[in-house]
Amino acid sequence: MNKKDIFLYIFVFITAFFIFSANIGGLSIYSLDEAKNSECAREMLERGDLIVPTFNYELRTDKPPVHYYFMMLAYKLFGINEFSARFFSAVFGALTVLITFLFAGRYLGEKVAFMAFVVLVSSLHTAVQFHMAVPDPYLIFWINAALFSFFVGFKGKKVVFIYLFYLFMGLGVLTKGPVAVVLPSAIVLLYLFLTRNLSLNSIKFLRPITGLFITLALSLPWYIAVYIKTDGKWVYDFIFKHNIHRFSAPMEGHGGIFLVTFLFVFIGLLPFSVFIIQALKKVWEDKSKDILLFSLIFAGVYVGFFAISKTKLPNYTVPAYPPLAIILGYYLTQIYLSKLKSILASISVYIFLSIAIVIGLYLGIKNEPAIRDLAYLSFWFLILTAGGIFAFIFALKRNFILSVLSLSVFSIFMSFIFFYKAFPPVDKRNPVMQMLPLIDKQKPVRYYKNFNPAFVFYLRKHIKPLNKNEISPFLNRPEKVYILTRKRYLKEFSGIKNAFILKIVKDLFENKVSALISNKK
Repeated sequence: MNKKDIFLYIFVFITAFFIFSANIGGLSIYSLDEAKNSECAREMLERGDLIVPTFNYELRTDKPPVHYYFMMLAYKLFGINEFSARFFSAVFGALTVLITFLFAGRYLGEKVAFMAFVVLVSSLHTAVQFHMAVPDPYLIFWINAALFSFFVGFKGKKVVFIYLFYLFMGLGVLTKGPVAVVLPSAIVLLYLFLTRNLSLNSIKFLRPITGLFITLALSLPWYIAVYIKTDGKWVYDFIFKHNIHRFSAPMEGHGGIFLVTFLFVFIGLLPFSVFIIQALKKVWEDKSKDILLFSLIFAGVYVGFFAISKTKLPNYTVPAYPPLAIILGYYLTQIYLSKLKSILASISVYIFLSIAIVIGLYLGIKNEPAIRDLAYLSFWFLILTAGGIFAFIFALKRNFILSVLSLSVFSIFMSFIFFYKAFPPVDKRNPVMQMLPLIDKQKPVRYYKNFNPAFVFYLRKHIKPLNKNEISPFLNRPEKVYILTRKRYLKEFSGIKNAFILKIVKDLFENKVSALISNKK
């Protein structure tokens, strides 16, 4: 490894981190998942507890602890704030881009590696995913690190990489559960079968007994500890509710036909996913190159699995973005201007989709009472997309790679505009940011039936529930007190003498409406 390589790797990492960390401290922790994960880490840090996750000081069984640990470390380093909650998500995003670059470069050359890098950093959805204080950024890295390690170890007969394969799966199990073993194992077995390497010698080389020991030694102690400390409740709820039930039935309304998953991936990898059909065709033609076949299997198994899952979310398939970026990167280095009709057809699709997305954004914002005056922000995306398309077509006359880079620059600029210009005004209109200035954090705060979970992260205390017969005595206290609830329950406060509604704000892009009540105006 020479100095040029080192500088290139540093450039790849820093560029990705710069994009993925854009304004991570300037946007509120508002979404349900971010709020619960960030607060859970804060409570574990407060108690000095590395075993039992809690949200609002009650057991949280949604996810294992690895991302909590990194958030706790960031809280120690930078304080408890939005930046800290998201810092390591951006770090793991940049690491994911870096290992994708290294992996592609090892087997397909520097040009393909660079194009795979361009595909990943140009995707707004990838940037959004690695901005969020959730476990997915960590899982995406572990999954890709595991499978890349397997391929390097198997092709090069390097046992240390096989051990890393099991190590990364173990960390994945500590991040999001058995999916981190099930899917990589299925991908490996299918790859071995299709390449006619599913033999006793190959199985021996993979050392499955030793590997199982490594994976279990890394992940099982925490599962045993949390089982003991919660009398089995955490393990039971996590396995049956958050794994088996999520696969077999839609959760929280996140369902849909199997095609929805493919649409998530296609939209998520824009702008370069418009070349995906040509890319898949080209890679299939050249599948004799093992890395291309492996990338196809990796992406196909991952996307296919979640296509048949009953619960469908855009973040579920993001671990397949790196192999898809390699597939697209390979195609983008193989294409020639003689394929001009194919190129222009793909760009036409991008134009159509961009217009449709902008119209959808405009109408979506217009339908939100709290932000309908901000609908003009959607036109940022139209302007930048149009700029990218014109730059692409103009550069196409000279050099296809230059046209790809032109489109990428505009797409990356769009990410920065989103995080610094377009989304912050919307974010400030969410009910939590609107209501927090009205709440004295030193005074008692309770909730009735339901409330927005982000309040717990910002108030940093246990918000206890109230029963209906407790409302009046609570509001009759001499000091100022607050009740968080939903608009649908306000009728239950009618007739209560000291119940004053301070504010009602609809939760952004949801059907719920938050309400804040106090005993003093």
